[in-house]
Amino acid sequence: MKKILSLILALMMVMSVLVACGEDKNNNNSSGSGGNTPAFVSDPVNTLKAEQSTDKYRSYYQVWIGAFHDSDGDGTGDLPGVIEKLDYINDGDPNSGDDLGADGIWLSPMMPSSTYHKYNVEDYYTIDEEFGTLDDFDKLLKEAHDRGIVVIIDLVVNHAGARHEFFQKACEELRQGKEDGYARYFNFSKTQSPVYQHKVSGSDYWYQGDFWDQMPDWNLSFEGTREYFEDVVKFWLERGVDGFRLDAVKYFDDDHTDGKEFMKWFYDMAKGYKDDVYMVGEDWTETGDIYDMYESGIDSLFNFKFAGTGGEFLMASGAMENFTKKLKKYDNNIHEHNANAINANFLTNHDMNRLASMIETEDNKIAAAVYMLSPGNSFTYYGEEIGIEAPNSNGDANYRTAMVWDSDDLPKIDTEGITADDTAPLGGVKQQLADSSSLLNTYRKLIKIRMQNPEIARGTVGDTVSFSDPDCAGYIIESDGAKLLVIHNASKDDKELTVDMITSPELRGWSTAQEKADGVSVTLDGATLKLPARTSVVLKETK
Repeated sequence: MKKILSLILALMMVMSVLVACGEDKNNNNSSGSGGNTPAFVSDPVNTLKAEQSTDKYRSYYQVWIGAFHDSDGDGTGDLPGVIEKLDYINDGDPNSGDDLGADGIWLSPMMPSSTYHKYNVEDYYTIDEEFGTLDDFDKLLKEAHDRGIVVIIDLVVNHAGARHEFFQKACEELRQGKEDGYARYFNFSKTQSPVYQHKVSGSDYWYQGDFWDQMPDWNLSFEGTREYFEDVVKFWLERGVDGFRLDAVKYFDDDHTDGKEFMKWFYDMAKGYKDDVYMVGEDWTETGDIYDMYESGIDSLFNFKFAGTGGEFLMASGAMENFTKKLKKYDNNIHEHNANAINANFLTNHDMNRLASMIETEDNKIAAAVYMLSPGNSFTYYGEEIGIEAPNSNGDANYRTAMVWDSDDLPKIDTEGITADDTAPLGGVKQQLADSSSLLNTYRKLIKIRMQNPEIARGTVGDTVSFSDPDCAGYIIESDGAKLLVIHNASKDDKELTVDMITSPELRGWSTAQEKADGVSVTLDGATLKLPARTSVVLKETK
């Protein structure tokens, strides 16, 4: 019996030595970026539970229908194709699967139109036959909702297509000199000007079409136009749509219409049919105009100041301290104009050059972390998560090429004659799912961190945090009494930081832009944080 006890004691002593060695390894590993991640360092994303959102705060995925997935082999993406790929976007389980994890979809325009982009709408009550049918759309809604995904559709309110029935009738009546019929739905004048620059053939009238002669502007101040769009909104909300992305809200304001007043009317009207309707507007002008439009009550306006080539999200990797201050200022300003504002963060969209054509993969990963870990909703443009490149920058069609699901089996989709050849140098979805350090897996992890820490989306930016290196900085997110500390180390050096800005910080997740993510870990000992180079971290205050 004594021999057995002695053996047990000996084994216990050996185990205690091994544990002590492990603790020394933890304390001496200042970067956590070399070799394999120590077994005792657990990545929180693997243990924390992700909760499905039930409110307006979401991680959205923008689907350009015609380029996403072709279900019938006719060379054009369609709604059944979107249904077939829903499990990639979100399989319905926030804690498992190979899905991206996005819980919101923004569908590009899908109503009948003479163009591939469908922004010149001819009929607001149905689906363009290229993309499918209303039955296909209803099925898509059901399948998405079953997975916990909300669906918003692109609604073009500023202008119609020149083939729209109302515009055709208006032109017919104007040729007869009649101005008090359908002409009231649009903006006409007998005098040509920079505003009225398109001629109604066979008449003395000119019409407003800010984008194109095939896109006549609606007269949004006319009661009949408002009644028409109220019926349109009711039609889609009753089918189960969760909200709208409103095109070109900047142009709502013109000689006839107070844009903010119209936006308030439109938003309040829609809420009358669906109290939790979500609405995000496109206004790419100065931030002052965006702040002003927020006063209409609209939920969100896209944060164009921070997006694109010269945007703050992309510039942050070289000036992180400046970025955090600008983020705080913008976040504070939108909430001063609308207490319920939800920032709409994105890197690029269908009107911009592809992100991978502008920056390197590491910078892409940093940009993804910077925008995903900012308060508000995130909007990821399809293919951005796998680094799709634009064949060239000569025209929007180059930014809307086919999604690459398998780089060894390229899709037969073409966009205005542009194919998917050589657009995915990092590999397609299949290839990147198999690589734990891929760009796709970076996006998947970031979205999961957002779901595990709902305060990220729902909070507001409080104090900013500076360190000795301006490429390493952070900010506190405050949400219903909870506090998160987000720190981005965009420098090429590992950092040992004191993080006593919040009480008893707890490690909640990290994302790295380093080439081999498997070898990167973050360690937290009390208020001492060891943060590897090119890595972002989320900490939470515990009391």
